[in-house]
Amino acid sequence: MNEDAYFDYFLEMGAMRPEDEKLKRKQAMVDYLRQSSLQAPQATQAGRVVVAPSWTQVLGQVGQAYAANRGQKEADQMYGDLNAKRKARLDALRASRRPQPINPAVPQEEDDIIEGFGASAYPR
Repeated sequence: MNEDAYFDYFLEMGAMRPEDEKLKRKQAMVDYLRQSSLQAPQATQAGRVVVAPSWTQVLGQVGQAYAANRGQKEADQMYGDLNAKRKARLDALRASRRPQPINPAVPQEEDDIIEGFGASAYPR
C-alpha cells in the first residue's frame, strides 16, 4: 500500500477547505436573499395615515429573488466542480491501491478466473 498516496489525498482534501468555506458562505447569502424576497411588503404608518407599500419595495424583492436564483445556480455549479475534483482524487487513490497484475495476459477478475474453469460465476 502506498502511504504517500494517502498523505497526498488528505493534503489535497485539506487544500480544498477554503473552497468549501467559500461555498458555505455563498450558500448562506443565497438563503438569506431567498428568505428576504419571500416576505410580504409591509405597509408603514406616517402619523395617523397608513401608507401602502411602494412599488419600489416590490421591485426590490423581485431583484432579491432573481439574485438568489442566480446565486443558487452558481453555487450548484461550484459544488459540482468541487465534487468532481474530490471524485477524481478518490479514484486516483483507489487506482494506486489496486494491485498491479503480474501477467496482463492472465485474467485478474474473480469472475474471469471462475469462468476460465468452465463454471459460471453466477449459478442459476
